[in-house]
Amino acid sequence: MKRSLFAAVLVSLIVPFSASAGMTDSFSNVVEKVNPAVVFIEVTQEREVVSSPFKEFDWIPWDRGQREAPEKEKQIIKGSGSGAIIDAEKGYVLTAAHVIKDVDAAVVHLPDGREFEAIDFIYDTQTDVGVVQIDTEGEKLPEISFGDSDEVKVGDWVLAMGSPLGEALANSVSAGIVSGKGRKSGILGKLGIENFIQTDAVINKGNSGGPLVNTDGEIIGINSNIISRTGFNAGLGFAVPSNIASDVVEKLITEGVIVRGWLGVTVSPLDAIEDEDMLEEIPERIMDRGGAYIVDVLDDGPADEADMEAGDIVLSINGEGVKDASELIKIISSMEPETEVEIQIFRDGEKEELEVTLGIRPGTGRQGGKGVVTGKDRETESFKKIGIAIERYNEQGEADFSEGAVVRYVRPDSIAEQFGIEVGDRIMEVNGEGFEEAEDFQELIEDADLEDGILLNVVTKNDKERKVYLKEF
Repeated sequence: MKRSLFAAVLVSLIVPFSASAGMTDSFSNVVEKVNPAVVFIEVTQEREVVSSPFKEFDWIPWDRGQREAPEKEKQIIKGSGSGAIIDAEKGYVLTAAHVIKDVDAAVVHLPDGREFEAIDFIYDTQTDVGVVQIDTEGEKLPEISFGDSDEVKVGDWVLAMGSPLGEALANSVSAGIVSGKGRKSGILGKLGIENFIQTDAVINKGNSGGPLVNTDGEIIGINSNIISRTGFNAGLGFAVPSNIASDVVEKLITEGVIVRGWLGVTVSPLDAIEDEDMLEEIPERIMDRGGAYIVDVLDDGPADEADMEAGDIVLSINGEGVKDASELIKIISSMEPETEVEIQIFRDGEKEELEVTLGIRPGTGRQGGKGVVTGKDRETESFKKIGIAIERYNEQGEADFSEGAVVRYVRPDSIAEQFGIEVGDRIMEVNGEGFEEAEDFQELIEDADLEDGILLNVVTKNDKERKVYLKEF
């Protein structure tokens, strides 16, 4: 959660999806069904700041012997957003990633007055999808189901629900229509996966993470962001489609991190092509069957290496038809990096086949991130105590750890990260003792005490030896 998010021109928090072509004089039945599970999320983040804005000028690096560094004090930053309970039994609450990113604590408030402390935060910034888990304490909670966002049509009625401007207006509802699909606002950056649903339902600050529901009371989007010159609703709201969100949620819950295949292209739906000359070149049969239009190909990416070009239309992947840009993103993102795929394209009036080896999407998983962690890893002593997961096998595919345990994941803000352990490091000894199997390594970690200190002999990924002393002070 960053304060700047609440003042940006592209303000995070917005809209969605639906179905129903007919007019209606009331949505009260939908609200009664959904509202009990729509929550207000209060978040806090602790920061260290210089206690006086002028003290920092009283200290200069080359005068350390004579003057003390400026004192710092802890400051609590508060923020809020919205969400929806999607699993009452396990306490999972759907929200937007930017609502919970980097927060230290959160309280989830239900419309009936109950409130629950958050016990875990998991999120994917590239889609702006987040999950908060709360301790339900055995209480019975309401929940909302996902709908099929692919079935949503432009012109369908939708309801945007949440807490605009904070708790004082919690559980507000606004109605509108789906104004467009496959939109990009740019708020998620170059690496963001943007395939938003656009809506004119009124959304304002604080609606971030709240559900966009159809007239059946199903979630078809997560309110994500708006475009506005004032920071308040201007009729241009955007929501993460439920079909993308549900896939991300499942992976976050089961694996703890998202590792995506990557094609290295920018895509749009065929019906979003504005160049009339280009449209005239596309046969009617292609327009009818659907496809994903390649707007741009990133230099040196997987698609570029396979000679894909801007203007190509992707028709299928491994024989599976691609009907629009959303489906292309979904198929590629569901695959592992290094997967070889056969892509059929339409170019210059003819169909062609290209073979592409997918890369790993920059900023996710093993490349440039903290690595990959699974549900089994979370149960290990090394993960629970010091915040790391290790490879199960060596480079030869054997369960032999005589040459060290290779670090595969480092949990953010863990003691391992604080003391500089990185993905790719090899841990050779724990408190002076070597090991040959994963079980031996985990037992050594289990027996070690952070209060006394844990000494790790490490060989870095650059083959440099170092000793790392992990200790809670």
